[in-house]
Amino acid sequence: MLNAFMWWSFVFVVIFFLITIIDLLYPMISGQKMGGTVMYRIIFAAFSSAVANVVGHMFIAPRLNRQYGAFRRILLNIAENGYSEKTIANMEEQLRLCLKDKQKNITYINQYAMFLGEAYLSLHQYDKAAEKLGIADYELMKTQARDPNNSSAKHNIVMLHVLWVQLYSACGSVKMTEQWITKGESYFSNYRGINEMSDYFVDTAYFESLMIHGQYDNALKLLKKYENDEQLRFGITFDKARCLRKMGEKQQAELLFDEAYNMATNDWRRKTVEIERANC
Repeated sequence: MLNAFMWWSFVFVVIFFLITIIDLLYPMISGQKMGGTVMYRIIFAAFSSAVANVVGHMFIAPRLNRQYGAFRRILLNIAENGYSEKTIANMEEQLRLCLKDKQKNITYINQYAMFLGEAYLSLHQYDKAAEKLGIADYELMKTQARDPNNSSAKHNIVMLHVLWVQLYSACGSVKMTEQWITKGESYFSNYRGINEMSDYFVDTAYFESLMIHGQYDNALKLLKKYENDEQLRFGITFDKARCLRKMGEKQQAELLFDEAYNMATNDWRRKTVEIERANC
């Protein structure tokens, strides 16, 4: 808060000074008198300073951070190719660099922590996943999510809860799975209704809850809501295979694992299928 006020004061003084200079020089150059008063300069400078600080904070400052370029390249690579050993190593290195200045890089730290947690979950490396997820600043993320206009903060807090649920479900802890479901319920309900993708994202947590309680029929019913969405076909097929295997339907599960493998759009998804298939 203090830093924001100091920056506003600095920009205010600069703008006020420039307006004053213009008011003094303009009559000398044009021969015409300007009508600006001191009060007008103060109001204009105060308003302009506020606008300049908002624009600078939201659009300029992030791009001046050294981590911005590296994070953007990693994000684009994940979106196109999924995770990879190289990408994981790169994120580990960037996280290490960010942790040297937590206050300045906390946004990137939280993102890398969740991405790495998700990657290690896919690899069934649960200790590493827990270590990375534990780095995320949960209290800060909750505070950011209170802003109704901050859609990315809402997504991030939901993602963190979903990942913890998936982790504890994979580890077989009913108690901790339900604890994170309970902690996330208010965020889940606020995130629903944006589109089908957001609803599915939330329901992946409830799917894991049903799975760990052995409610496999209900888990399959939950997946059925989304089976006609082409974007979600891989995830639905993959989770349906997991569920059928738990039910003892190994032959059907194998067919669905094959289907998921064939529809995978990158090597990471194919690797995920193979790891899960081998986890009998």
